[in-house]
Amino acid sequence: HTRCRVCHALFRGKPPMPSPPDDPDFIDPDPEGKKSGLGDTAWLDHCREADAFLIDALDVLRADLATSSRVTASRRKETQAAMAGVESVRKSVTARPVETLVKIANLGNEAWVTQCAAASRSLEVAISLLEKPLENDDGMVLRGVLNNVVPEKRARVAQGLRRAKVVVSRVTPQDAKNLADQEGETYYPKSPNTKPKKKQKNANTSEKTAYTLTYLNIKGLAEPVRLAMRIGGLAFEERTTTYEDLALERSRDVSSTSLPYGQLPTLAIESNSKTQIFAQSPALLRYVGRLCGLYPVDSLLQLRVDGVEECLCDLRKTFTPLWYRNALGRDPGCGELCDGTALSEEQFQAAVTAVSETHLPARLVQIENILGSGAGLDDLGDSDTQQTEKENGPYVCGADITIADISLYVLLAGLEKTCSVPYCAPVCETGVCEKILQERCPKLKALYQAVGAREDVKAWNVERWGSRRA
Repeated sequence: HTRCRVCHALFRGKPPMPSPPDDPDFIDPDPEGKKSGLGDTAWLDHCREADAFLIDALDVLRADLATSSRVTASRRKETQAAMAGVESVRKSVTARPVETLVKIANLGNEAWVTQCAAASRSLEVAISLLEKPLENDDGMVLRGVLNNVVPEKRARVAQGLRRAKVVVSRVTPQDAKNLADQEGETYYPKSPNTKPKKKQKNANTSEKTAYTLTYLNIKGLAEPVRLAMRIGGLAFEERTTTYEDLALERSRDVSSTSLPYGQLPTLAIESNSKTQIFAQSPALLRYVGRLCGLYPVDSLLQLRVDGVEECLCDLRKTFTPLWYRNALGRDPGCGELCDGTALSEEQFQAAVTAVSETHLPARLVQIENILGSGAGLDDLGDSDTQQTEKENGPYVCGADITIADISLYVLLAGLEKTCSVPYCAPVCETGVCEKILQERCPKLKALYQAVGAREDVKAWNVERWGSRRA
């Protein structure tokens, strides 16, 4: 059981932390003796352990909801709110501690203190519920007070959350920057074949990570990545190029490095005087989503988001004949189109009709159905809980915007008949997208409008494309 204190430590290959002799099960909320510094990678390890405590708390709270015969309506509502708060702490801090360090390093101290206070309040709500059991059970000593109504398991989980409260607020933005730079943002379990990284002489001289996104001066496949960076507050430099310059770059000897897959967009990540270039827009979007908190922590929510993203990838493939008037896209090596697969005017018009009247409506309705389902939102199958989750917000994952919502917004905005920057001009001219949303996809329309109404999205559209509804 890797989530109990002793087994979790052993699972990492480290000895468990010592327990006070009077109570071998007691969890010290501050085992480092109120230590304020990071001390090598102590905070990273404690953060991962805190995440295990949060998962335990979610398990107990979910079990409460499952016992519907003993849960009042008000208690159910409190429990759902507490679970949402704990999930929020996991998403923003504990689930991916190294990425958390990067985010903290880019925050000011005041912003981080505010975030810690919010996390602390969320955990206090969960603790109070854990100490209000549904029925009497065996009690135990909790923080020096004998509690005769708190079951032992719930009390131990409550202690774990108190420890998690200490952990999430122990690091400062400057500490986070130093450690994130020192670890190169890659403090993950290493393969046995991985050579140890050389330690820097002075971690304080490390450079801040810089991101450069390169693409054509169109929305295309890069716009979801750009918008995710803007919404997530991740600073980046944008470089635009032309088809001619892209063709020239493909012919250079270093093209295998500058264009890993022979196409755009690419994302250059510069850290510690080293630049690495990555490509493939779905991979870039998920990477940015993880950095910016726009990709879920929960595996079922990830599956929900990934399903929408893959559906959109399938839809984009049907646009290829309309973009290039060719059955195939550009040659990934040289960028040329194949003359033998060029479409005649009759074939092109047939493709426009097929996409506008068959593929696009079918895919949008499928996504509408996903928005109306509870798949991934509620793993208990409880209809009341499921309805509450769906009412929390218009997005793919309820109240929290994700990369899937951003991708949908970019696509739908680019298919409007009056859009200033068309995603696929032949489909835009039919006006079919607005009709589908109006008549068959009210939830998808609400999602589209919710993303477009965000101030950061409107500001981006004005700054980058010269229109609030670009």
